Amino acid sequence: MDARKLESSMNYLGMERAARKILIDEKLANAEEVAMMTCTDVCEKLLETYDVVSCEKENINIVKHEDMDTYNSIVRYLSR
Repeated sequence: MDARKLESSMNYLGMERAARKILIDEKLANAEEVAMMTCTDVCEKLLETYDVVSCEKENINIVKHEDMDTYNSIVRYLSR
């Protein structure tokens, strides 16, 4: 998933706020940088460290790149 697709999947302002908070909390960018970023910039920066594993109308789930092997080993998929 690229930054523009992730941005278009963010249906609520709270999702963008959460993404900005993750960037600051994980020290991926400082508060001043985050304040100046567009939503697309935020998504691009987030995707440098995280993979989107699930994208629904009200929830977007992300996992750090280095944790993907663990994620894949514990997740089970149910499909038709």
